[in-house]
Amino acid sequence: MEKNIFSIILNIGTVIVAAALAYGSYRNATFGYSVGICVLIGAIVYAFRFLPAPQRRARAVGSAPAAKAKSPAASAAIVVAVVVGLMLLLPTVVLWLGAYSPELGAFVGAVGLMAMFLILWLRSRYQRSHEGDES
Repeated sequence: MEKNIFSIILNIGTVIVAAALAYGSYRNATFGYSVGICVLIGAIVYAFRFLPAPQRRARAVGSAPAAKAKSPAASAAIVVAVVVGLMLLLPTVVLWLGAYSPELGAFVGAVGLMAMFLILWLRSRYQRSHEGDES
């Protein structure tokens, strides 16, 4: 990353937040578990940075028969319906798991919320790899 004022502010802010979270973790064990979960999710997100860039693949003209053409709108509607259905179930699952273990409930809730962003990120990678296609 190129050093500029924004990267310097980001680095200083990260250090201040990390110090505050470390102090809070020292004072309260449950807070420490929550911080650990957030750090783990941050490390996973940071690891995605090292994935290779998507390769651009051009489709051959007329390669897909008209009968087997997929409808992007239908696919998107199915994905949105499934994600919304799972998001409606997420609070119930988190509360049920939270009665057993608050840390496990927090972890499942965090993973459930991050799953939505993962889907959007994967979709953007797919679109970048098929940028020049005329469908």
